[in-house]
Amino acid sequence: MPLIYIMSALQNGAYPITLNGKEYGLLFSLNALDAIQEKFGGYDKLGEIFDRSSKDLFKNVKWLFALLINEARLADDENAELLTEERVGRMITARNMGEIQNAIYAAFAKGTAGDKVETGEDEEESEEGETKAGQDS
Repeated sequence: MPLIYIMSALQNGAYPITLNGKEYGLLFSLNALDAIQEKFGGYDKLGEIFDRSSKDLFKNVKWLFALLINEARLADDENAELLTEERVGRMITARNMGEIQNAIYAAFAKGTAGDKVETGEDEEESEEGETKAGQDS
């Protein structure tokens, strides 16, 4: 089955997420992986961050989301304004917590696998015209 390579509108390899009508990127850079390893003991503990029984659930989600947004911003512009955890916390609600979690997992997958996503479809282009049909490997 052919692979379709999906290219993000964000050129730095970040995974795009739109919140409150504004697009942000989430970038799992080497710096982000290092920070996660330092704070949680390894990126394999990513699932534990979202453990609903954790007393630090909201604090950890704010921290991680701010880290990934800021990494994407810095990848685009080393002098970019960084978002504080408090500002990021205002962007996250009970209503969009699942979306945030899914976006973080997708950003991790993109950061470790690149832009290749197997969809199982034979389409040449997406609706935005941003996909490129790949060849069978």
